[in-house]
Amino acid sequence: MSNDRLLASRRLDVALAMAARGDNEAAIEVARAAIEADDNWDEAYFALGELHEKAGHGEQAIEAYRQYLMRDATDRMGAEVRLMLLGAVAMRDRLPPEYVRALFDDYAPRFERALRDRLTYRAPELMYEAVRSLMADLPRPLEVLDLGCGTGLVADVFNGQVDVLDGVDLSPRMLNRARAKGVYRDLREADITAMPDMATAHYGMVIAADVLNYLGDLEAVLSMIRSRLVAGGILVMSLEEGDVFPFDLGPGQRFRHHPDIIADWLKKAGLEVLSNQQGVLRQEKGMSVMGRIVVAQARITPDGMIQSLGTVMPMAGDGEFGSENVAVLH
Repeated sequence: MSNDRLLASRRLDVALAMAARGDNEAAIEVARAAIEADDNWDEAYFALGELHEKAGHGEQAIEAYRQYLMRDATDRMGAEVRLMLLGAVAMRDRLPPEYVRALFDDYAPRFERALRDRLTYRAPELMYEAVRSLMADLPRPLEVLDLGCGTGLVADVFNGQVDVLDGVDLSPRMLNRARAKGVYRDLREADITAMPDMATAHYGMVIAADVLNYLGDLEAVLSMIRSRLVAGGILVMSLEEGDVFPFDLGPGQRFRHHPDIIADWLKKAGLEVLSNQQGVLRQEKGMSVMGRIVVAQARITPDGMIQSLGTVMPMAGDGEFGSENVAVLH
């Protein structure tokens, strides 16, 4: 078994430089030479898969990604995601957590600049507009849980409008940047599908901005969110919209959810849709990424009471929460 990692690394650097100049076929040959120097280097197989994929060599790309997975079972580079997009494996119900963590750890230093300046990301603003008229009727103090909080882009918009912000994220480097803003009370590194104990057990509002796109099947996580809401509390979430029922994986390596399955899952979780608004979440490769901003509340019983966490309580305020509203946000 060859194991000259230094030589392999040098060869792979050359291969990637060739690919950057558009000489993809030559890059593939040099990447193969890198693997000959160290045939146990997982990253070299992944790079070879990418080069084959770019060249339109589907079968060779699939084989390279499979070789990568044989050497890295955690899949921190996301080979299974590539295999799903290539149709080589069945659609999974989530992206590999180690891949998502590594992706955002690497992305953290340039995350805000990239989203705000290059991608014109505006989901937090759309989410705030979707709940602004409802917030006066939410229980006080208004404690908010920011799922997949990242660097704190939601906090930039909601800080000063709520009493407390707590956050959860998978990426420690993203959390470090959120922590530096000094606006969160409690920040935890965790997978949102296995929520840790927080400073507060239940919240008046849960915000999920562009985090549920990394999960396919949302039934369990919506039930978890429901369990974290106080009576009358609301969930506001952004989702990329898809035409495939129940969901599919888009070219941006994020799940797109069909509107009908979202309605089914929310109903099963005991959440009533208050609004369901369509809007442009970001720009990507010159194209608008369409999504949904959905607001849902603990289900109202026939006698006008709110059933939440096994407790029946009167609905706060004068009942101004409306029925489902579909509007285009610009």
